[in-house]
Amino acid sequence: MSALFNLDQQTMFMVNALLLLVFAAAFLLASFGDKDRRYWFNLVLSNLLFALAFFQFAKQINGSAEALLIPNALLVVGLGLRWQAIRNFFGHQSSPTWFISLTAAIIVALLFSASLGHGLVFGFINFAIAAQILAIIIALAKEKEKLPSKLGLILAYSVIGLSSLLRVVQGWILSPEIETLLPADIFLEINLIAASIHISASGAFSLSIAYERTVAVLREIAMRDPLTGLYNRWSIQALTETIQGRKLDHNTSVVMLDIDHFKSVNDTHGHAAGDAALKHCADLIRHTYREFNLIARVGGEEFLVIMPKQSIEEAEKLARKLQTAMKTNVFLFENKRIPLTVSAGISQGSADPLSLEKLISSADKSLYQAKASGRNRIEIDPESSALYLT
Repeated sequence: MSALFNLDQQTMFMVNALLLLVFAAAFLLASFGDKDRRYWFNLVLSNLLFALAFFQFAKQINGSAEALLIPNALLVVGLGLRWQAIRNFFGHQSSPTWFISLTAAIIVALLFSASLGHGLVFGFINFAIAAQILAIIIALAKEKEKLPSKLGLILAYSVIGLSSLLRVVQGWILSPEIETLLPADIFLEINLIAASIHISASGAFSLSIAYERTVAVLREIAMRDPLTGLYNRWSIQALTETIQGRKLDHNTSVVMLDIDHFKSVNDTHGHAAGDAALKHCADLIRHTYREFNLIARVGGEEFLVIMPKQSIEEAEKLARKLQTAMKTNVFLFENKRIPLTVSAGISQGSADPLSLEKLISSADKSLYQAKASGRNRIEIDPESSALYLT
């Protein structure tokens, strides 16, 4: 089928190759100081292989199978490196065995294209490329990490994947008797246009997905207390948003905890002992409330636990479990036993943004009542208790 858009296909190959080199340089610069070195290395190397393949394709339009052997092999290896980059980015190990085997299969097919038929081999090569692209899309889609650019990458790979499938149809159905493995026709023009879109979009989204993760990591660091690793007081608003997103009902309990007589630990044993005591207590709190990720250190020795869809009875049960854990797991500092106890205040109600602040305030008042009543106690907000009993 003759060309339709009257594009200079050789020029398009060269432009795409140069675009790949530009993004290879961008990936290389992005890798400096970044911990995801293998991600960036595989992206750089894949772009270099793609660019080299495109430069060769530009010279081999309507060329022989032997002349097209190396650039097609470079494409398959490059896509394999893209798949590895995605796997590395999300922390998975990957082996190059499968795409190296696929490259060998394509080389064999090209060497025997005269006997197998150009249409069959042409379709097989593009089917292999489409399968690799599908593997990349699946690798992206199955990851649960919330990064908006992931969708952009999926769309970018879908564009070139559909173009490759169109060429499969060309080789196996529409033009099984084609005379060359790189015919200068409308399908090549469509593929080159799709390649331009893919290179630009995948390059941009490959950079932005790494940026989004960096922002997410920095946001998480900002929300965490550096001593205990728990959320800090400034992240309560974010906790509110999390609660709101879960669309919880009224069965949400809030627990305020306070380490009893903590000031005496600092005064008697020093601030190093105080810091160690805080980490010790934070670990026990984290372990006790391990089913809930909504735990924050909101003051010097005060902690907040939000328990979605949990009753006062369950909240009180876990508070007592924490008190037992504090007693049985005695804190040691420089071989000295420093007994620690904890007081707790509990409230229950709606966890929507308008009510959560009131719940925290009610739990805080109950906590101070527990401390005023002798410490190492648990007090329940009277209004919440009445609501539970009804």
